[in-house]
Amino acid sequence: MAKRLFFTILIAVIAAGTAHAQGSDLFYQLNDAQPGYGKVTLDQDAKLTLMVGAYADANKRDGIKGYRIQIYSGSGQNARATMQTISQQFLKNFPDFDPAQVYPEYKTPYFKLSVGDFRSRGEANAFYHKIRELYPDSYVVNSKIKFPKLTPDDVME
Repeated sequence: MAKRLFFTILIAVIAAGTAHAQGSDLFYQLNDAQPGYGKVTLDQDAKLTLMVGAYADANKRDGIKGYRIQIYSGSGQNARATMQTISQQFLKNFPDFDPAQVYPEYKTPYFKLSVGDFRSRGEANAFYHKIRELYPDSYVVNSKIKFPKLTPDDVME
């Protein structure tokens, strides 16, 4: 009985963290009836909702430590235009590359262009070796990357 209660609360907290991070409240989602799905009715103290929300806020992150490949860094009058041109050329040279993983950035006085969201340095190095001939001034940099998209195969490993 105690194990069941513990796992129920654990699942609720994890789901609440995920739901709260997406801008919605788990408890309202569960009470919301949707066609084709069952309905869950929660009878709980309002403090629990506040406590789970506070836990989710305290553990909210916008990314993880990872690596990107910086393919351009420059300053001057034409730096922005150069960065945009290199970005377009990169996407033409690598049409299968996700455009959402091309990151233009401005940090005074430099315009920088980084690509990729690599979880390990090995992944970043493997891609670096594919692009280094076209972008000889590129190099791997530590960066905060977006959370990787998980597939069912990733979860089952």
